Amino acid sequence: MMNTKLAHSMLPQANHDELARQNFVRSLRNYLSSKMRHNLKLLYQETVKPQFEKENQRSPKNRYEIRQGMQQQQYYKWYSSCKRTTQEMMWESAVTTVERQLPELVERAKDEAVPLGTLTLNPELKIPTYQTVVDTHCMPGGYNGEYTQDDISAGAIYDFGVHIAMRNPESLRDVRGQTVIHKFLKQQYPNFQPAKILDMGCTVGANTLPYVDAYPNAEVYGIDLAPAILRYGHARAEYLGKRVHLSQQNAEKTNFPDESFDLVVSHIFLHEIPVPAIRNVFRESYRLLAPGGIMIHQDAPLYRDLDLYTAFVYDEETTNNNEPFWSAMRDLDLVAVAREAGFSRDSLIETLLEQNNGRQSFIIVGTKL
Repeated sequence: MMNTKLAHSMLPQANHDELARQNFVRSLRNYLSSKMRHNLKLLYQETVKPQFEKENQRSPKNRYEIRQGMQQQQYYKWYSSCKRTTQEMMWESAVTTVERQLPELVERAKDEAVPLGTLTLNPELKIPTYQTVVDTHCMPGGYNGEYTQDDISAGAIYDFGVHIAMRNPESLRDVRGQTVIHKFLKQQYPNFQPAKILDMGCTVGANTLPYVDAYPNAEVYGIDLAPAILRYGHARAEYLGKRVHLSQQNAEKTNFPDESFDLVVSHIFLHEIPVPAIRNVFRESYRLLAPGGIMIHQDAPLYRDLDLYTAFVYDEETTNNNEPFWSAMRDLDLVAVAREAGFSRDSLIETLLEQNNGRQSFIIVGTKL
């Protein structure tokens, strides 16, 4: 085995040949996101934009007009093809490693002497069509696939695939949860001590676990639709020594009682669901909060906070990376959605946070008065 130090015991371990393949994919992805993307911006500034201005006597007014011009350029076509191909290559390389170790990983996930947290699955839960008709992020089988008894493969592929992209097998990938906690909650609400916390759309729980350390007296819950991801996430939390209660539920309508949480959060979840589901999630957030409770939904910046060219680049997630709801969410007036859900305008905050990796997070915050 090549990776001698891993973030946790559930993370798959690549052998020599797998690691060589994954390093190649990572290097190619880095080249695309640095050199080729830099050249694309120059192509827009020096060729596409001037040509558009000459033909229309004005600058492009939205990302769609930029895309129309860029799609005529061979270099952009080549970049787009390479970007989609490397995304698929990344997941394929992760699948190879996971499938080789799957029986061992399944047994490891069941090896709980005295579990700290709980896992509750619901085989009768109806998975929304919007989660089953597309392999989100181009991940083979999507998040909801199950292929064997007690399957954890979707969680392992998801977790390991992101590690391939990040180049750091020691990382817990919790930067978004850490950012919400330490760059907003601890600063803006230093005396806030929630007794119960819910993370909606938690996947494997990477951004759920920081709340266990930040609020050691709280009960921390996470919900997701995908059983294999939750099995993996439960085992991951157990091996990391974190007490979390995971359950298979739809965040649009959970089985928790009214006013049962002091803090409801999500991390890069809203862009995975369509606008009607987002509205339901905000309504459910309001229902679940106790008076004085806080809702925080985190995601990437909205299009209104970006220049037009950067918005065009972000829009590639929808046009070229199996993220059908990415752009619709970024165009949404989330304050209006929150007000429709019951939050007063005075209780709502929208802001950008600087993550430790240099990227920005958008959050919308609401307090139930």
